[in-house]
Amino acid sequence: MGFFKNFIGTMSSYLQIDGPTGPRLKNNGGVFQSRNSDDTDFSRFQVATPTADDDAVTKLYADTLEKPLIVKRQANTSASLPANTAVRGFVVVSTPGTGAAIGDLLYDDGSAAGTMSILAAVEGRTIAVTDALTGGSVEFDPDSIYIWDDDGTQWLKVGDVGAVTGATRVIRFAIGTATVDSSSLLPASARVTQAWVDVTTPYNAGATISVGIAGGTVDLVQTTSDNAPQFDNTYVKDQDTSWGGSAAAARATISATSGAGAVSLFYSVPNA
Repeated sequence: MGFFKNFIGTMSSYLQIDGPTGPRLKNNGGVFQSRNSDDTDFSRFQVATPTADDDAVTKLYADTLEKPLIVKRQANTSASLPANTAVRGFVVVSTPGTGAAIGDLLYDDGSAAGTMSILAAVEGRTIAVTDALTGGSVEFDPDSIYIWDDDGTQWLKVGDVGAVTGATRVIRFAIGTATVDSSSLLPASARVTQAWVDVTTPYNAGATISVGIAGGTVDLVQTTSDNAPQFDNTYVKDQDTSWGGSAAAARATISATSGAGAVSLFYSVPNA
């Protein structure tokens, strides 16, 4: 049975919690430290998301301050905070409520358990919105950069996210025994320079893999004769293939009962 007692302090320079293997709270020349059990290193110390000027800052919160955050989703928090999904990422509050306001972001930790965390609005925070977000109290254009204006209490659109041209980029996605599409889209006017099928677990006899455009030519960049998925190798096809006039996901068309690997597409939107 535990008990409570009026406890003011200790003359020792540290207080160890949970026995000799627990962490220490230490005074080091007037500096408050969280140390490990034998005082040979620092230990982790966790706090809630800050809300006041003098609150401690979490790593997650600090990471959101100095770089644009990719936002693909919005949330209506008028009834409740949304639950974490299986997809990690940042969510913009488009309808306020339940402690979340316009200007706040939510963090989905990808655990599919518990509720999303609120990241309070900060002057100058920048987000890059990839898809059109409509239907809320505020709406966002696709492929756009927004900055939070604390004085005007509004998201200000400051520019568009244009296609990166003249540089080689790559997408990579895992494959198994079923046809699968990439999460990312290759942009309009892209040209594919290499297509890789990387077999890490050999496929069953008779299995086939082709790579092309989702909703388009299924073997545009690798045909079934460009790889032998029964052997764990990387099959590379050099090319200069037009992706077409519309952005689209890549698709690996697979007929198999066993095996695994990944597909990588190297592409560029050339400068004129």
